[in-house]
Amino acid sequence: MERRCTSDACLVAAGARSVNLDLPVASVLMNPRKEWGALSHGDGRVRVARNIEVDWKSFSQNSHLFTHCTIVASVATEENGYYIKPACAELVNNNGNGWTNEVLMSTFRSFVGAENYLEHVQVPELSKGKILDAVLRPVRYKAKNGEEADVYYCDILVATDRKHDALVGKIAAGELNTMSMGCLADYVQCSRCGVILGDNDPNCQHIDRELLSTFRDEDGVERIVAELCGRCVEQDGKLVGDPKSVRFIEASWVEKPAFYGAVLNHYISEVPEVANIIQFPTDRLEQTVEDLFRTRVADRTGMIVLRVARDEIMRRKRDAIASKIVRDF
Repeated sequence: MERRCTSDACLVAAGARSVNLDLPVASVLMNPRKEWGALSHGDGRVRVARNIEVDWKSFSQNSHLFTHCTIVASVATEENGYYIKPACAELVNNNGNGWTNEVLMSTFRSFVGAENYLEHVQVPELSKGKILDAVLRPVRYKAKNGEEADVYYCDILVATDRKHDALVGKIAAGELNTMSMGCLADYVQCSRCGVILGDNDPNCQHIDRELLSTFRDEDGVERIVAELCGRCVEQDGKLVGDPKSVRFIEASWVEKPAFYGAVLNHYISEVPEVANIIQFPTDRLEQTVEDLFRTRVADRTGMIVLRVARDEIMRRKRDAIASKIVRDF
């Protein structure tokens, strides 16, 4: 059965086609069994606190490099199930694809056991490792225009085999820091007209010609045109995601991501206010600088915070050296 391609940039894989969303890697895990269960984010909430079923003899720190990545975000929709809330327009990828809260909630576990590739070369013999776990993290997303919406980020635990020493070396050194996911969609839905399309259904005019453009709905609200991967079905009087409508099949290390920008700061943590930086104790200040480097901050606010934090650390080091000289003298 031919599955729908939800993007012109789709990749052929095992007789099906996939779509990709690229995000930066959050961090390399030095103690994956402990850190994966205790990672917290900018708002201080614990992401996940449970044991996962992993054969740690097969996936040890000696044999694999472990990374934690936020790989995909959902979009919140209005009551009709397909109008994307304006705050989430930034979360539609640049191929025009999105995943509703309901669909991501019902399908994200398909990441578990999927392959870890390089540049989407989806040949099992060329797999670089495995995705060991996937979890959802509820987030109150704040768009650049100040509007907010409740969405989910999906975090994955990736084990890359150390036998690929050149690849592992680049990841560990921070030279290769971006992953891209691939998914198969049996159904897609237009975020403008709401039509649900199966494998062999012709596209509506909006998906064919208007992806990423905007329109005004019947109430005058400006919204984005997107292709929503998967579908919702009615269950007990409410819409729920169809767990068979989307399958996440891989996450690849990529050199040149197609989806990368300032908005990605929201995926990892909140950037602290500049005015608060100089009040941080030194250990927290140093951690802030490290976190900002890891997220590859790309927006103006983030770069200002990074510069102020680095300058404050240097000032404190100079003061400490001066105080030591005075004491010794």
